[in-house]
Amino acid sequence: MTLKLRVSPLRAIGSALVCLMITASVWAAPIPRDNPEQMLIQATDQLLDTSKAAREYAMQDPQRYYRQVAEIIEQVIDKEYFARGVMATYASQRQYQALKTDAEKQAFKARVTRFADILQTVLIEKYADALLTFKGDRIDVKAIATSTSHAKKSSLLQTIYDKGGATYKVQYNLHQKSDSLWLINNVIIEGINMGSTYRTQFAEAVENNRGDVDYVIEHWHELMNRPQEKANTNHG
Repeated sequence: MTLKLRVSPLRAIGSALVCLMITASVWAAPIPRDNPEQMLIQATDQLLDTSKAAREYAMQDPQRYYRQVAEIIEQVIDKEYFARGVMATYASQRQYQALKTDAEKQAFKARVTRFADILQTVLIEKYADALLTFKGDRIDVKAIATSTSHAKKSSLLQTIYDKGGATYKVQYNLHQKSDSLWLINNVIIEGINMGSTYRTQFAEAVENNRGDVDYVIEHWHELMNRPQEKANTNHG
């Protein structure tokens, strides 16, 4: 059993698309967020254009490519909301309210922010690498009704058509913030809820490392990419 996500052709696409859950060379065009469907379409178009252009230089300068991808993605993702969902009880409002001092509360908030940044970095790299190999024919987006339909929530279905004739379904869940603008807060890829998947991985990592949440956060990249038995090694 491992903590990392196994990469199949579908999961490679998934790793690419889930990164729309987490994060501007200066040329990156601002993405309007007042309409969720148009937001997703424009973000997807920019990402595909960026990856296509990057095929000429990404091997020599990957950090340049990662920065460009992040500059697009960070406009449409509620990264802290997603990170809190992954951390679950370790970032819950109940745990925060149980803290006694301002210093403890500041440390709690800093921990969540730190994990959001680390999670974003890991996923950006996985996403950007997968996107370089994407050979889809076209991508369609449409709004869908869900059992939790709400004025400030929306779900979009993205259908990816590859050149071999296969299709992949990706559902994006979004919420409207207090400024009336929309952000993505979860992705479901072919029925696999990515927020839940990462939440399970995080909980397993904390358990396997004696409840040390800070250790898991600081070592998230390696914990996602090494066998479970190695992750069980004492670090204290």
